[in-house]
Amino acid sequence: MYNTLGCVVTPATSENNYGALFGTVCGYGNAICAGIAANASTGTYGAYGMCNSTEQLAYAFNQYYVAQSSGASACAFNGAAQTKAPSSAGGACATLLSQAGSAGTGTVTSVPSGTGAGSAAGGSSGGSGASAASSSAGAGLSSVPSVEAGLVPMAIMLCVAAISGMGMIVL
Repeated sequence: MYNTLGCVVTPATSENNYGALFGTVCGYGNAICAGIAANASTGTYGAYGMCNSTEQLAYAFNQYYVAQSSGASACAFNGAAQTKAPSSAGGACATLLSQAGSAGTGTVTSVPSGTGAGSAAGGSSGGSGASAASSSAGAGLSSVPSVEAGLVPMAIMLCVAAISGMGMIVL
């Protein structure tokens, strides 16, 4: 997704300023940040909510930039943003971006291949993939943590509790 954007975060922009920048750009209208929004209460998530903060901020900058007819002044944000030549997505990435839609609120039903620029095998940033989660589904878990105790550990815990209780009574 990041490589298809025409307005992105400058490398010199400090992550410490991201909060204020998100506040500024998202303050221009809910539609600007709909693709990165997350609401756990309603189970509504934007298609790009799983991207890192730099990619999310670049997405928001680009949404505003496009909404302002790609005017150069719309991609300034006091030096925090810059324009770049966007590249077109190809193959599976194009399918995923199409499903996410231009607003980033579509339901993505395809599964990313994990071979894009931002995948674990490919690199650390620049993410060219999209979310595998739909706009109304949370992230899936591969396993649920649990505590299992057999008969022997339970007996030991019961003995420790009984001895502790007797010790408290004696004192």
